[in-house]
Amino acid sequence: MKNKKTKDLAIFALFVFPTVAFVLFATDIPFVMNLYYSVFNWNGIGKNMEFVGLANYVKIFTADPLFWKGVRFTLKFAVFYVVIVNIVSLTVAIVMARENKVNSLGRAFYYIPYIISLTAGSLIWKFILGPGFEALYSVTGWEFFNWSWLGTPKLAFYVVVVMAVWQNLGFYMVNYIAGIIAVPVELLEAARIDGATSFQVFRKITIPMIMPAISICMLTSMTFAFKLFDIIMVFTKGGPANSTVSVAYNIYKEAFVNSKYGLATAKSLVFVVFVLIITAIQMKITKSKEVEA
Repeated sequence: MKNKKTKDLAIFALFVFPTVAFVLFATDIPFVMNLYYSVFNWNGIGKNMEFVGLANYVKIFTADPLFWKGVRFTLKFAVFYVVIVNIVSLTVAIVMARENKVNSLGRAFYYIPYIISLTAGSLIWKFILGPGFEALYSVTGWEFFNWSWLGTPKLAFYVVVVMAVWQNLGFYMVNYIAGIIAVPVELLEAARIDGATSFQVFRKITIPMIMPAISICMLTSMTFAFKLFDIIMVFTKGGPANSTVSVAYNIYKEAFVNSKYGLATAKSLVFVVFVLIITAIQMKITKSKEVEA
């Protein structure tokens, strides 16, 4: 009996250890190192590290308007992106849920952008909005194609949102389709027999039944929004006039362009706490809906 318990424990450790080790080295240790570096004035390369205590944190809250501008942009982007991508992907999923050849092709059509890297997708959009629209303007003369899409702050923001939605729509669509297919057909038929309209069936049965899928999509879309970097790096580089500087891009520039690694790690920790609070609130809301369902 004792040998069996020892053997089971050894097998358990064998399977669990790789995951624990990965989490430890990929997240926990870097997080502790970030805490350490955040109290130093360091360029990230040299051996000389000047201890400054909480000076980096004080600077963030009192003398770093660009960081907070990045926070405002990221929050605004998160609101627009999360709402639009979930509404559009759920709508597409409802249309594409039925199994047939046309819908199979449609699903592939919507999913293709997701398998393209964000960098490649950004370059495609940059070409379309640049040389592509210039060529269309020369042919059609439509002023729409002559707008400065990436040179106007308001337009640049909406272009970033649209590009992000286009890139990731397929991923959320697949999740919603899986949830819709899993809804028992008997419930839907019973509701229709009782005289419920299509909207009532969707609101009272479909939505509650797919709440787990909604929770996953809300969480992953919010995570993507807060980590926004690739699109900004390739697409706008924070411009025009720093109007599209995300927090992730601001931290990157602070560490690798301005060589202020200590300040950058302090910013990352402040933002991590900020994101954890928002994510906890969002998860509590969606989980409560799942329980009700």
